[in-house]
Amino acid sequence: MKKYFSLISVFSVFCLLSSVFTPKAYADTYGNSGSTPTDLVINKEVQNPISFIYVENLGSTDPTFSPGATVHFRLVVKNGSGETMHPVTIVDKLPEYLTFVSANIASSYDKGTNTVTFIIENIIAGDTKTIDITAKVGDASLFPANRMLFCVTNYAKVTAPARPNGDDDTAELCLTVGTNGGVVQGNTNLPVAGVNDVFAILPFLTVGGMGLVLLKKKK
Repeated sequence: MKKYFSLISVFSVFCLLSSVFTPKAYADTYGNSGSTPTDLVINKEVQNPISFIYVENLGSTDPTFSPGATVHFRLVVKNGSGETMHPVTIVDKLPEYLTFVSANIASSYDKGTNTVTFIIENIIAGDTKTIDITAKVGDASLFPANRMLFCVTNYAKVTAPARPNGDDDTAELCLTVGTNGGVVQGNTNLPVAGVNDVFAILPFLTVGGMGLVLLKKKK
């Protein structure tokens, strides 16, 4: 018994020491680096076109966007320091195949680099600013000829004279030209995956339901 107790004690001490000396991973809801956030931070999100909820990314299994679709992005800039930041510059580089439409605050758009720039004069200590951006997916003729579904990344960065390195973040979304080689024009909300899948499994759901009914009758 003493032997087992000693082994348990040694194991407990080992676990304790491991928890103390193991490097900690900090969760970073703002920014893209995964390290401890800076005190001037930015969070980039894209709106799910089905639920209308803003999320970090929309992957290939999430709702996708077709040619002509409208895409909504959201930038949340937070000043977590104890000082006023001024001016604050936010640069949002839209991915290829998307073009800028509008934003809820004053901005400048460089079509050549597909970049939107915002300058906020002051963000006081502890304050948060939210920027909503509307973009549009280009024509199907601009899409890669050999790819039915592909994903792109939107990049955003915030800086200030007091924080020249600033912070950055990304949001991913996926584009599709349709199914079976077809082009879906102006399908702003419905993803290829989802609606088609429901119709595909309807026959199986019907057969399964009939089977349950027959099984109940036998009982």
